[in-house]
Amino acid sequence: MANHSQQQNTTSFFPLFSASECTAWLTVFGMEAVALVTLNALAIIVYRKERSLRRRSMYLVINQAVADMLVAGCVIIESFGLGSSCKFWTPFNSSNVLSGIVTYGWLLFIPVASVTNLAAISLERMHATIRPFKHRLIKKNKFAAAVAAVWIITGFCSAIAVLVVLYGLTIKLRRGLLTLYLMYFSFCFLIIIVSYSSIAIKIMHGNPPHHHGATRRERKLTKTLFIVTVVSLLLTQPCIISWILDLLIESSHTFAAISLGTRIRLSYSFRVLFWANSLVNPVCYAFKIPEFRRALFFFLSCTFQPQPARVFPLNEM
Repeated sequence: MANHSQQQNTTSFFPLFSASECTAWLTVFGMEAVALVTLNALAIIVYRKERSLRRRSMYLVINQAVADMLVAGCVIIESFGLGSSCKFWTPFNSSNVLSGIVTYGWLLFIPVASVTNLAAISLERMHATIRPFKHRLIKKNKFAAAVAAVWIITGFCSAIAVLVVLYGLTIKLRRGLLTLYLMYFSFCFLIIIVSYSSIAIKIMHGNPPHHHGATRRERKLTKTLFIVTVVSLLLTQPCIISWILDLLIESSHTFAAISLGTRIRLSYSFRVLFWANSLVNPVCYAFKIPEFRRALFFFLSCTFQPQPARVFPLNEM
């Protein structure tokens, strides 16, 4: 949300950025967008091709890869805004309601989808750890419903935010919306912390797991997803802290000593880290999940291995 208010005022900071600095930022954004699409698209392809990875417990993980791939759209939108501010190309018409809905909707929708899905994964992992036998009896349609619920909740929250951003004329209303936006992120973080804390307590003080293949596999998946979640949250914290600081700057003069150029550069740096959390999943899966790693290497070897030339016998020519 703070990103959007800054984006509206970016035309005023062009003198603060030289053409070479604008080019450098656009290069970083472009490389990150390509990496987001490539790595997460590879992850989705591997999930679809590897039968062992298409089990019920991986539905939300696959959904996370989809949400992470769509984060590239946020990078592209921000890149377009920066390039327009640096006079590299003509900005879009800000009075066009449809373009405003698409822009703000995407920038609000995708981050909410990602954090909501992480919270859903943590709840699913908690249930798999605390109630392993009941978890195995859950049908596939329940997991599909959980995936649908993630996008429905995300769409509802983002639709309200977009309406307020486009039609809410008071600064107080926009600040209130940003506060609610941050509260929702905090609520998801609380769910994640409570869920994985419950998992840790269960593992440390519960009965030792039986030597059952499914139980060991679920425990290993839980540890992998925990690592992914922790790294993702660490990468998102600087950007969320910057949003909180934006609220404080608007309401007090505590951080007024920080120059506009410094704040903008910090904001872009934090956003790069924020988007980078969507690169964590496929990288960690490649290192931590053997089935994923084998399927990925097999797919890449089949894709880039040169095909032998086909030889036709003389009697067939």
